[in-house]
Amino acid sequence: MLFPEFRTVIGSDISLGVDIHLDTPTEILHTVLLGVVKYFWGQTVYLLVKAKKMDIFQVRLESVSSDGLNIPHIMAAYMCQYKGSLIGKHFKSIVQILPMVIYDMVSKDLLDVWLILGHLVVLCWHTEITDTQRYLVSSLFFLIFSSIFYFNPQTELQNTIDDLLTKTALCAPSILISKPKFHFLKHLPFYIQRFGPALLFATERYESFNTPFRLSCIYSNRLAPSRDSARIFANLDRVKHIASGGWWYNPQEQKWESASTRVVNLVRSQKEYAQLLGMSQPSKRAPGISHFLF
Repeated sequence: MLFPEFRTVIGSDISLGVDIHLDTPTEILHTVLLGVVKYFWGQTVYLLVKAKKMDIFQVRLESVSSDGLNIPHIMAAYMCQYKGSLIGKHFKSIVQILPMVIYDMVSKDLLDVWLILGHLVVLCWHTEITDTQRYLVSSLFFLIFSSIFYFNPQTELQNTIDDLLTKTALCAPSILISKPKFHFLKHLPFYIQRFGPALLFATERYESFNTPFRLSCIYSNRLAPSRDSARIFANLDRVKHIASGGWWYNPQEQKWESASTRVVNLVRSQKEYAQLLGMSQPSKRAPGISHFLF
């Protein structure tokens, strides 16, 4: 189905409509953290349990200092107990510290995989790419070599993905066929060059809304959860509109009405009510003005 108001631009070619293959980028949360990282986490844990080294692994994990890593507190006991039910934030911490924990507990190929995964996560979680050419091109020598012999210049990200696939073929070759997310990684450099940093089209920030949506379906019969959630959020938004001084049209009186000023003042005077409705309170202190205390 084509939409004339959208334009797909590939190089110098401009085509009307939306191409589902070109306009649907690879998502890094489910492809990287909840994909390849989770797969190798399961394989690593299986080997540690089989070798009866989980106790040593947990002690080492608890002793890792997270200073300078910009990650939440490492919950070693939780990660080891619920090793099959971890989420994205856990894998983001694991991929940074795991090579220092299992350096002598697994094979060299598996350790190399975790080193490559750490490099891959660093490349994917760039919030801003100031120099796209430097970010994409691996080396100046390879760029000159490719321009002379008419090869496509490989990117640093692409080289990292190729190294990961090579090591995966050595550790678990069957997973390359059974898990399509390894193939999705091959398209990631193209989408980064097309849409910008991969963090811009990641769904990680929207995953935090899962809890409000689940809470909205507590008193639902689960026959139409999308409709029930939409009604609940519409009612909440209606209450916020009325309590914040918004207007609505009364068809019976045929005029526009609003809540009493006492309702609006009550909400704005109570910090708890304002926070529940998502309303910001005006600051009592004006910037640039100071008062003497005596």
